[in-house]
Amino acid sequence: MIEQEQTEQQQKKPSKVEVAMMIGDQLGETEKPAREQIMAIVHALGRTQSHRILNYTLQIEEHGGEMLPDGSRRRTPGGVFFGLAYSIGRPKRGRHLPKGMRPKKTTEKTEKPDAQQETDETTKKPKKGTQQPAAPQIAPFLWDNRRAAIQEANHERGKISTVKITVTGRPGKIVDKGTCIVTVMEESKVPSLPKGLPVPTSATIKYVVYIASKQWKKVEEAMKDQEDTLIIEGFPKTDPEVSAIAVFATNVTTKKLQMAKKQPQATQ
Repeated sequence: MIEQEQTEQQQKKPSKVEVAMMIGDQLGETEKPAREQIMAIVHALGRTQSHRILNYTLQIEEHGGEMLPDGSRRRTPGGVFFGLAYSIGRPKRGRHLPKGMRPKKTTEKTEKPDAQQETDETTKKPKKGTQQPAAPQIAPFLWDNRRAAIQEANHERGKISTVKITVTGRPGKIVDKGTCIVTVMEESKVPSLPKGLPVPTSATIKYVVYIASKQWKKVEEAMKDQEDTLIIEGFPKTDPEVSAIAVFATNVTTKKLQMAKKQPQATQ
């Protein structure tokens, strides 16, 4: 009975208050008005949607953040979160996001209208040091919004002439099938992507690598060095039967073998 109660407690989801506190901590919001606003957002949108918007905010921050409309500086993480909550948030039935509750500590400062409109009477151009209107802020393209874009792009598909994938890392167990070897590698870390690209969710992806025996013999000895890294160039193909991406190697080497080839050229 005690074990059952402990299991139920472990499976119990965090309350809205706990979720709001966690979001406030993640955003670095310590002021009471800001944390109350976060609590109101969690109540209106629900815990799952609020957590998703927090993830969007962190993704935007990882890719350089979001600038204020006047381009003077980056928005605070809290400012990005509130902006997303009010722009893409969908309140649950019977609930709504309160208007006019955005905390003063978190709202972004804007220049006075008079300063923006101040002009030189002789040239009719903005005086030096006055704030000029900034270009409209472009909303970030988020991973969860990709389906609509793919459906639109799918109406007119392009043609691919060649496809190549490069896989670097340490191989797993080597299964020798005579004409080739088979090994399984996996990755789960999303690399740093150029600003503007949607950031995919972190999920482990399995790659089944096929290397011709003749190519494997060239790197087999080098792979005994645990500090060396395998570099595989090949043709990728999805293999849904084993929930993996198959990689058919066309060129195989290692980082240390590459460095050894470059050294003689450098001394010449």
